Parts: sequence; structure tokens; C-alpha cells
Amino acid sequence: MSSSLTTRLLHRAATGQTLSGSAYFEIRPDLVLGHDATIALIVKRIAEQGGVLHDPDRLFLVADHFAPPSTVDRANILRTFLDFAERTGFGTDAHGGEFHMMQGICHQVLVESPRCRPGSVIVGADSHTTMAGALGTFACGLGSTDVLAVLLTGRTWVRLPEAVRIRFHGALDPALRGKDLALWMMGHFGEGGARYRALEFSGPEVPMDGRLTLTNMAVDCGAKNGLWLPDAVTRAFHAGQGGVWPEDLDLAEGPADAYVDAIDVDLTTLSPRIARPWSPANVCGVEEVAGERVDQVFIGSCAGGRLEELGDAAALLAGRRVPPLMKLVVTPASTAVYREAMSRGWLQTLLDAGAVITNPSCGACGGIDKGLVAAGEVCVSTSNRNFRGRMGDPDARVFLASGLTAAASALTGRITDPREVLT
Repeated sequence: MSSSLTTRLLHRAATGQTLSGSAYFEIRPDLVLGHDATIALIVKRIAEQGGVLHDPDRLFLVADHFAPPSTVDRANILRTFLDFAERTGFGTDAHGGEFHMMQGICHQVLVESPRCRPGSVIVGADSHTTMAGALGTFACGLGSTDVLAVLLTGRTWVRLPEAVRIRFHGALDPALRGKDLALWMMGHFGEGGARYRALEFSGPEVPMDGRLTLTNMAVDCGAKNGLWLPDAVTRAFHAGQGGVWPEDLDLAEGPADAYVDAIDVDLTTLSPRIARPWSPANVCGVEEVAGERVDQVFIGSCAGGRLEELGDAAALLAGRRVPPLMKLVVTPASTAVYREAMSRGWLQTLLDAGAVITNPSCGACGGIDKGLVAAGEVCVSTSNRNFRGRMGDPDARVFLASGLTAAASALTGRITDPREVLT
């Protein structure tokens, strides 16, 4: 069988070691992503092993879950993480790794870095590390114990995932966004239907913000990684972050026999989607649940806190106000997103409409702070997961939608198909 791009990238990172009697082989990742909540879990174990990291220059650390901390316990977790970063040498001129605190969500901060280089292999101590695949990388999440092994040895084990090609073609309807495509994907595969497969996407009509949402949520349907085949959109985005294109690498789509399945999606046949409680795969058309009262709208997270979502909300809410009892929480995914939205006047527009703007962080998405929901409340969220109790009380109900659908619902106070309010 010929090779998918995922296979070629993993072969490039392979060390030549194989695990006897299995399909697993050893790779050396180009970059290791870690954040405060997961790295803090292994700091003691690192110290027990002598405290010497194999290659700290490959480490990309971000304090995003508990920054700033909302409880004493979380303050202590953050302190453990910061002490580790200091002992590792971050903050010194001699250190080649990256460290960011209160600059946004790790996945967004990573793709804004020129070190997130197309063709690279990235592992991270968070499942949504797959988001970096939007830049044509192999990116996957690992458990904290596996990341511990990578930090101490510089290596980890993988097996080649079977690849599925997904091509989007046709024009995007004005009411469609990348989140709608991601929810289509969740509805198509279900929570586990793409188990350990590589999803390789293509389609020039889908903008970068939407691509990031798709690869972010690839893990939520069970995929090992999601990867957008690099094209002119990828090249322009990476250049905009100060990156240098890897001209020496073959980043092309594989031939037909490199894929176990090929899916062609006509964008003109899709409509705005929404995921009902309590699964991101419980997907239907927005019109099927339209009219249900909404208590809170959350626009944020690594799946939905970018300029696409903030711009859509600002355009829809300009000169208008949300209902007086509506809680509209807006959390930009990074300080770069925050600054750009501020320079465009969008944050002022959202404030005037009745929103609260929080600092860039994970925030309400994981039920951490700044936007938890109460028993009986209904929330429309641009995040990636709506499991029972994830964003607050177990008796709250969370619907996942695009920023456009979320803003339309904030405006009307009920779940609203954005086509109803677009002019």
C-alpha cells in the first residue's frame, strides 16, 4: 500500500526501533506540548528519576487551565508547574524551549508559534493536541505517564493508523462554519467510529479557523490524529506566524490506495448543526431543537474562541443587546486573538451587547471557572465537549454549536438557526 501523509511523517520520525511481536515502533517527536494541569501530575516522578530532561529545547509549556487560578488547590497546581519550568531553565536565554503563562489555550498558542512547523511530529499531554494537525503536522495527545517517558527519553511508541481521506468541495453557505463541519464529522463517525485512524482533510474553501476546529475535534470521534493536507491557506497562515516553509518535505496527499476509506463532502448539502446533550456526537440540524430557552452562551475554548467566532458574534450583535437575563461569556483563545479582536472593535461591540469578556484561558469549557452553569440551565457553547457535568452542574444541559449559531441564540434567548437572523 502507498503511503498517506500521516504514514510518511511517522516514518520520518522513526528511530528504527520496533517493539518485538507488535506493530508498534519508536519515534522521536519534534515537539512536546504540556500544560499546567497535566505536567504538574508528573513533576514528582521527573524528580524521582533525577530531574534531567532528555531534550528540554523540544518542550512547549503553557499555563492555561489554572491561569489565573480560581481555587487554592489550583493555585498550588500552578505553582508546581511554574517551579518545574523554573528548574528546567525556562526564562533563561540559554533555553530553546517555549514557555507561556496567561497567553491563552495551549493548542491555540502552539499553532501561533513558528515552531508548529508543517511536516513535524508533535505529541502533547492533552487529547486536543490533534488541533495542530491543521498545519499539516502529525499531532496527537498522550497520557501524562507517556509524556513522562518522552521527557526522560525523547521517544515514544506508536503504530501506524489507517488513514481516511475526507475532501470538502463546493461553496460554504454564509451560515456554515468550520464547527458545523466538525459536528457533521461527529455525527458521521460517532464518538468512537474513527478509532485510531488518521483523518486527512482537504478543501481550499474551508478557512484556517475552521480547519483548526475540525482537527481539534478529530480526537472526539476516536481518531488518532486529524491532519489538513497543506495548501496555499496553510502556507499563508504559517508565514503569518513567522514560520519558514519546509520545502524539503513531501507534504502531498497520498494516492488512492493509501486510504482505507475516502469521503467526499459537498458543502452545498450541509446546514448548520448542533450537538445535543450529552455527547458531541448527538448531532442534528439546528432547526430540530430551535426555540428551546437558553440561559447562557459561551463563545470560547480551543475549538471555538478564535477570530471567526468573535467576528461572527460581533457582526450579529452590533447595535443590539442580548436579553437582560442572558449570560454571554466570551473567552478569546489567545492574547493574539484578544488583541486582534480588540483592534477591530469587536470586543467593544460585544461588551455593548451585554457580553462579559474574560482573559484567554480554558475557562468554562472544562468547568474550571468563569462561566460554569447551574442545575437546570441550558447553555449553547462553541467548545468541543458537552458531557454531563463537564461545564458545571450535572443537571445543566449543554449544546455545542458554531459561533454564529451561539451568537444568534444569545440574541434571541432561545436556540436559533442563524439563517433566521442573518441579513
